Amino acid sequence: MRSAFAGELGRVIEYHDVLPSTQSRARELAAQGASHEIVVANEQSAGQATRGRVWLAPKGTSLLASWIVRPAPVAPALFAALAGVAIARALAGLASADARLEWPNDVHVGGRKVAGALAHATSDGDGGVLVLGIGINVHQRRDDFPAELRERAISLALAGYPVDRLALLARVTRELDRLEDAAERGAALGEWRRRSTFLGKAVEVRAGERAPLRGIATAIDDDGALLVRTSSGTERVVAGEVALA
Repeated sequence: MRSAFAGELGRVIEYHDVLPSTQSRARELAAQGASHEIVVANEQSAGQATRGRVWLAPKGTSLLASWIVRPAPVAPALFAALAGVAIARALAGLASADARLEWPNDVHVGGRKVAGALAHATSDGDGGVLVLGIGINVHQRRDDFPAELRERAISLALAGYPVDRLALLARVTRELDRLEDAAERGAALGEWRRRSTFLGKAVEVRAGERAPLRGIATAIDDDGALLVRTSSGTERVVAGEVALA
């Protein structure tokens, strides 16, 4: 279903009550030539998260959406990381929430994860396309989370920030649109660094089959990679799981 709300945002919005994955559907539309659409679902039956995980959310509890950005940003990984800034700005504007960011693209409130982003970029002869999926826990109660996540995940409602999902969609969209300007991305990168939970701290990075990397997270570079200072020099981390050591 195409939404009438789309005119306020300057985008076409495709809404589904139930969808396997907004990310998969948006990638289908992008492959067909869509350039600036948003796919929104009230519920996902096979929601995607980072590193092949599944994003679980009971019906009506989360903002579940994927944005098509064409042409793709010059540094898609950086844009995906800065999506966390867009979410944090939206939460600050709507609920005065002070969100923190965990590399590469998780958003925390009160020390627990409230949102995450997932990006897929492809190249073509017209500048390529980025599909950015975002999930934000909005209305969940504690029992809505799997037992193993209840101490690590939170919703805006549980954190004391009641937010309307439609208003959140509009605010996040406007903040993402700001990031399409190169000058604004520079300011957002500085904000990412200020909101980071890791920079300046000892971390452990796990990536694939390689031995864990331990060091001090010193910076995020202009391409979105995490820089970790180790005993043998500075390592540039482009993917992996990072935790405080």
